[in-house]
Amino acid sequence: MPVVSYPVLCCILEHIEADCRLILSARCPKVSKMEKAIPLRVHDIMFKENIVEIGHTTYKITSKKPKSDASEKYDKTPKQSLTLQLYNSISEFTAEKTFSRNYRVEVATRKVVEYLLGGRNDIYVRRLIVSRNGYKNIQYLFGISNMKVSELRNYEINLPNFHPLIEGPLKELKFHVSHPTDFENPIARTAEKIVILSYGYNEPDIWLETYQNLPNKEVMIVPINHDLTDTDILELIEYWRGTRKTVGSSFSLRKENAHLMEMFLENIKERFQGTYVKLRRTGTIVVTETNAVSIKIDSESSIVIYRVWYDTVVIKVMAVGSSTETSKTV
Repeated sequence: MPVVSYPVLCCILEHIEADCRLILSARCPKVSKMEKAIPLRVHDIMFKENIVEIGHTTYKITSKKPKSDASEKYDKTPKQSLTLQLYNSISEFTAEKTFSRNYRVEVATRKVVEYLLGGRNDIYVRRLIVSRNGYKNIQYLFGISNMKVSELRNYEINLPNFHPLIEGPLKELKFHVSHPTDFENPIARTAEKIVILSYGYNEPDIWLETYQNLPNKEVMIVPINHDLTDTDILELIEYWRGTRKTVGSSFSLRKENAHLMEMFLENIKERFQGTYVKLRRTGTIVVTETNAVSIKIDSESSIVIYRVWYDTVVIKVMAVGSSTETSKTV
């Protein structure tokens, strides 16, 4: 069998699926020494408490108290058996490895995370997910690895600091907002798109101040804000018109009293002297002629407000010519 040269082996390893590559690295010490210098490309990485999922493979640290014997009867220090459990959801392959009893769960988890992902300067991740209590596992990689992430989903209560590991900007950030200061986090300010999954505070008086100054190209608010009024939305539209937001900027939110959406759009049209428009296409959604209003910004762009689904309003800056004026359907 011909010997594979070093450059060819590097090219092969870079394009092997991450699940197979990490297992191969664990079984072959010579491969393990060189493969960490080769970019690692993964679709999904998820951090949970004492668990890391890479691709389709889950690495979980579990502990069980062994059966006591006479020699341990008077031992005041409880001894636990720590096990690394590996499971691949595609092949259903499973394996276990027992750690030294001297390890605490946190120490064993750190060793696993550092072994799998530590010492890598080029980790390309399509989607990084941080579950509740999973951030402490990410911290083990600070200063020893570097990730380039497209989408980050953070389910921690606060939006922590990811910059020691993640090289921005993100394409998309989905997160829970515990306080308005979360929007000042560099990872949030530099993301192209942010999706707010939930709120941990209620400060309606600063709603406009918070959202009118966000630098992100796209902002999406998932939960309904029951304190949000039509006046707040109109003031945001007024601010966008005055500051001439760039084409492609969009802001979407869910609105109470969705059954009054047509009246809401009519109010927008009257206040800003807008026109009803028929959008040619918005993403994969074709918008009908009765739920879109266009407000002119200048000769090159306009703000278009329309409804998607039942209760969601989208405010988007479009280039002139992206929509066709229509008359209101009676």
